[in-house]
Formats: sequence, structure tokens, C-alpha cells
Amino acid sequence: MSETRPSVEAHPSPAHEVRDANVRSLMWFGVGILGLIIFGFIVAELALHFFVGRRPIKPPTAFFTQQQTPPPPLIQEHPGEELQDYLKQQNQVLDSYGWVDRKAGIVRIPIDQAMDLLLQKGLPVRQPGQVTRSVSAPHTLPRGDFGPPGTGVQGPQPQ
Repeated sequence: MSETRPSVEAHPSPAHEVRDANVRSLMWFGVGILGLIIFGFIVAELALHFFVGRRPIKPPTAFFTQQQTPPPPLIQEHPGEELQDYLKQQNQVLDSYGWVDRKAGIVRIPIDQAMDLLLQKGLPVRQPGQVTRSVSAPHTLPRGDFGPPGTGVQGPQPQ
């Protein structure tokens, strides 16, 4: 079955469609889709009534009937005030002197003074060719100290 198509040169191509869509077939297609959707809803409804009517509903287990209180922290009653108190506490820690670990001789100084000391002394610099040993000692944070970084965190100690 070889069909010959007219060449483009024989019939100049118009700038638009030359035939309209078949409205009747499009309408039957839409009716068919709508029918399938309605059929699906009917099947789902029948299945729901079939399975609900056949299976007795069991009482919930003891696991679901117990009221369990979630672990703390619970919902805050006044989050704005609590945030302000927390920020005030953190700023007080940043602006005060105190012992972090008295036995190890670790102290906390005000942040402004720490920045001035850092500017005066500078950061430690590794000399060219110097190799640093890696220390596997864990970083520890004393319990209850949630201050800014550098206040209470002990890094690896040279051996």
C-alpha cells in the first residue's frame, strides 16, 4: 500500500488549518471520559460499603487509649518573653567573667576583651614545614554550659 502524498510545490500551504476538528468525536470522547469517572466513583462507593459492612470494628488497643505526655520541652506559654530572658542570659554570659572549669584553669572573659586580646596577640600561625599531629581526644562541653562558642569547649590538648 503505497500512498502518494501531494507535494508541497503542487499545493501551496495555507497559513492556517484547512479542516476543523471533528466536534462529534471530541464530544463522544469527553462523554466517555466522564462516564469512566462516574463509573470509578460508583465502584469505589460500592467497595466501601461492602468492606465496611463485612468487617467488625475492633476496639482500639491499650497503646492508643493511653494519654502520653510528650517529653520536654513542652509548648512554650510565652515564647517572646522566654526568648528575651534567654537572650539576656546569653548576653550576661558574653559580658562577664567566670570560671568554666576551675580544675583545668579555664576561664571566661567578656567578648569585647577577648576580641581586643585577639587583635593584640593575633592568631597562632603554623611555621612553614611544621607538621601538626592529629589528636583523637574528643571535644567536651561541660554540662549546663551552653554559652557562645569558645566558652567551655575544650579542644585537643597537645601531648
